[in-house]
Amino acid sequence: MGAMKRGDIRLKTMHESIFIKEWLAANRPKNQLSISAVCNCHCLFCSNHLNPFPIHQNRFRDIEDIKHQLTLMEQGDQHLLLSDSLPGRISEDEAFLHPRFFEILELVRRRFLKNTLCFTTNASLLDEAFLKQLARFRPIEITVSMHSTQPELWSRIFARSVDAAHTAISSLARIRHYGMELIGTIVPLPEICGWEDIERTFDYFVAHGAKRMILFYPGYSVRTPPEVARNIHCSLDEYMDFASRMKARHKLPLIVGNDMHEPLDVVVRKIMEATSKGNIKTLGGPYRRVLWLASEAAHTRLEKLVAEHSAEAPNQHHVWLVPNRTYGGNISVAGLLMVEDFLHAAKEALESYPDIELFLVPSVSFDSLLRDLSGIPAHTLGDNLNKPVWVMSNTGGYQPLLSSLFTLPSKGEANTPKQRIERFNQFRYALPEADSEPLLSMIAGWPLETSNGMLSQKEFLEMTGDEKRRQGKSARPMQQGLDLLDETHILCNEEWQMCDPDVMVYKRIFLVKRENTWYIERLLWSQAGDGEVPG
Repeated sequence: MGAMKRGDIRLKTMHESIFIKEWLAANRPKNQLSISAVCNCHCLFCSNHLNPFPIHQNRFRDIEDIKHQLTLMEQGDQHLLLSDSLPGRISEDEAFLHPRFFEILELVRRRFLKNTLCFTTNASLLDEAFLKQLARFRPIEITVSMHSTQPELWSRIFARSVDAAHTAISSLARIRHYGMELIGTIVPLPEICGWEDIERTFDYFVAHGAKRMILFYPGYSVRTPPEVARNIHCSLDEYMDFASRMKARHKLPLIVGNDMHEPLDVVVRKIMEATSKGNIKTLGGPYRRVLWLASEAAHTRLEKLVAEHSAEAPNQHHVWLVPNRTYGGNISVAGLLMVEDFLHAAKEALESYPDIELFLVPSVSFDSLLRDLSGIPAHTLGDNLNKPVWVMSNTGGYQPLLSSLFTLPSKGEANTPKQRIERFNQFRYALPEADSEPLLSMIAGWPLETSNGMLSQKEFLEMTGDEKRRQGKSARPMQQGLDLLDETHILCNEEWQMCDPDVMVYKRIFLVKRENTWYIERLLWSQAGDGEVPG
């Protein structure tokens, strides 16, 4: 066999495409395989034309690039999304337009034999011949975006011909005929269609076997022409009322975008516990005043959640509204907030709360590389504010960016119950009254239960000052003992000699453990001497 000549085999060097970059920025989701950034419609509400920054569009993905991602994807039983492209820097697409579409499906099925392939489409290409060929690659799930079943209105909304409208509207029956799953998506446009027509469209999906429905609230930005914004305007109250009627009428699952009544799935208590440690200003204790920056869509609900749990927290928590100045219009969700929006709101907040020690921002505003949609990294928030900024997930995880989480060396760490009590007594009687924050940060929550009743921070400090004068700055407990009540609660019993040698005070300090740190939960006492008998 002769020697192989140079050039007999051609090897191509791979360069990262925008599709690979976006997939990496989404943290390599195992179900996302976008193949196109081309669409054949020009919808009135299309997000491709709302963005205040350029997005990648009008390109089909190279098949070698698709092969490269397929080799990197984890195999499992997940559905594969061939139309989705998150975080959102690639235009919404029509995957069926790809000139090598069926060749791509053959390639995908070589690696994922039985996974359901999912497409989102305007259905204008779904004629009999196309669906018959597509059915060879089942299982397949098709999400059809359709906002009216009247051809003239469909044509106006999608900016396509009436013939394309007839193909799309009649495709639902063909999808089910060829054994593929159907999901319906509607963007209600009452100014164009009226609510009766929108209801008929919803019913049409249900009648053709849609297994679930999705509603999207029509959005517009500062880039939307005024006449278009008027046409796609939709009252949020009417939108939610429509969703409620459809849920009552039809028993299939309904996903409602911009649902302001749905409870937030934010683990507020866990996030609060995370803020109760690591502050260099309190020697590893709590960040004393924390500000949550929230989108317009989440603000009211988050404010309510934070208020429910803040009484138990050892620090103060506030929620501040972040308007979307970048997009403007009626865009209100956190996923479209930019660093510049957070920065502007944070600077306004500092005018009302100049002593904020920590800012919290939602992780949904950033990709896995901690950049907003325009590519600005989250750490620039801390750079400009000169304050710690944490990126928080709904489950309570957090990324402290460039903030240092301060902890004392283990030798001097005051984290055992005995050490915490000793530090509590030290702070109460040795610190100057003007420096009260280290003492206040050791309390589990306000108001504090005491033998004098439920005390606010101010009342507690006044009581401490009075006791300091009666007891003396150098006072120490004559006896001290700790009783374990359970894994997270301890009782400390102390006997204190007052300045008056005939007076003895018996203190009962209850501690609670949160996130491996002990806090003062209750403070009770009784007195003996001068005729007093301990309680």
